[in-house]
Amino acid sequence: MAFSPGNLLIVGAGFSWNAGLPLASSFTRDLLNLHGLNLDGPSSKQVKFIRQFVDQVFGEGVSRTANDWPELEDIFTLVDLSANTGHHLGPMHSAADLRVVRRAVIVRMVRMLSQAYHRRQRDPDTNWEMLERLFTSFDTTTTAVLSMNWDTVFERGVARAQSIRKVDYQCYASALTFDKGALSARRLTGDTLHILKPHGSVNWLYCDACRETFWVSPSDTERVAQTLFGRRDWDAVLRGTKIKRPKVLSPACPHCESESLGTRFATFSYRKALDFPMHAASWRQAEQYLKTTVDWVFIGYSMPAADFEFKHLLKRVQLTEKVRPKITVITGGGDADATISRFTKFFGDVSGERTFFTNGLDSLALEHLAKLEVLRA
Repeated sequence: MAFSPGNLLIVGAGFSWNAGLPLASSFTRDLLNLHGLNLDGPSSKQVKFIRQFVDQVFGEGVSRTANDWPELEDIFTLVDLSANTGHHLGPMHSAADLRVVRRAVIVRMVRMLSQAYHRRQRDPDTNWEMLERLFTSFDTTTTAVLSMNWDTVFERGVARAQSIRKVDYQCYASALTFDKGALSARRLTGDTLHILKPHGSVNWLYCDACRETFWVSPSDTERVAQTLFGRRDWDAVLRGTKIKRPKVLSPACPHCESESLGTRFATFSYRKALDFPMHAASWRQAEQYLKTTVDWVFIGYSMPAADFEFKHLLKRVQLTEKVRPKITVITGGGDADATISRFTKFFGDVSGERTFFTNGLDSLALEHLAKLEVLRA
């Protein structure tokens, strides 16, 4: 039987910030942070490889600090426009080179997000505790989640708080587990978390041969990173050094047995690649949930300009459904008032209830979520 939630919880980077992950505005700084890395190790060389690309393309060869970098949307958009059409970006960077750069940035982000999460888990603060309260009471029978993030903060939280490890991503993804570098089916029972991730997820793998999508436990993201960045990629990064190439995994696809597993992220880009099967399925289900749920609850989502496809979907559903959605916005930080202003201007005077919280995920916000039956009372 198809899941029919009464509420839709829409989470953005501000939600995951409560778990210690960086906001988009500080992604670059954390991406380049070498703290805890061996300065002569492969990960540090990977960061240097990314730096060299940005210095060459955006700094005319002059070294630049994180503060001097362009927006990640600009970097990914330029890379994708060239790489996806088979063209060079300037005389030095072929389409093949650009794909290595893209994979290097993505893999570095996967590891950076995991490291940030574990640091906060070891040293929890008030924001983490509020998340724990949400995860402990979150009602998977009444509410679906639409995550605009790649991270697995929600899946990890519900698994930890309620021992719910069965996830339905609504994109026909099959559950797998790593076993000595190979992949095998993972059977899960019990309650189910229904979560959509229209921009992809760090625990997904996609087969370029048979076009099947798979997901692994959120704790296996390091193995996903080892799968995404292959031997040739490391050869490009470590060229001219004597550093030993780190561990690389090349598991066969469980469906077609080819060694063609990778992933597909809708990266920080103004031209997101959303025409892959799992993205298309996620967007279709997102539209269905938006049409049928009474309450749209936004937590930590600031409506960035790059998400124009999603904003178009929100507006289209809002205007065409006879019953207008009730909208809750939970935001915080120094940009809270600006975020509320964007929501107010975007949704306009179309009838429907509006509830705003500007102090983040606090006790008042959690009480409101309990009234909506997003949380069990």
